[in-house]
Amino acid sequence: MENRVSGPTTSNVQTVEKLIESFPSQIREIIELLRSVAKTNMPGAYEFVYHNALNYKLSESPGTWICYISAQRNYVRLVFFFGTNLFDPKELLEGTGKRMRHIKVRTVVEAGTDELAELIRQAWADADNDC
Repeated sequence: MENRVSGPTTSNVQTVEKLIESFPSQIREIIELLRSVAKTNMPGAYEFVYHNALNYKLSESPGTWICYISAQRNYVRLVFFFGTNLFDPKELLEGTGKRMRHIKVRTVVEAGTDELAELIRQAWADADNDC
């Protein structure tokens, strides 16, 4: 997984590491574990900063968006661009839109669950199959 900076439409270009460092320790720990889970379950994904979030795509080319990790005040949101395609027996995913779904990750323990890793694996496989 590559460590890239944001595209030209983001006014404050920064590295992944600088973005993570900018958050309070509780949020930073959750993001670091989610990032590790993402790297493990989406080998070769293109990682970059866009709109103050860690974003993941199949490649640098347009489209192929998979998910992003976004810090909030008291939790970290893991958003799947095509979350409605995912099998979610534990009903972790929230949202009512046509395709996007998210999970509010409030602790490091939640970030490290097998269920969350499985959703990331599914999103990766789904994106790879669509290309």
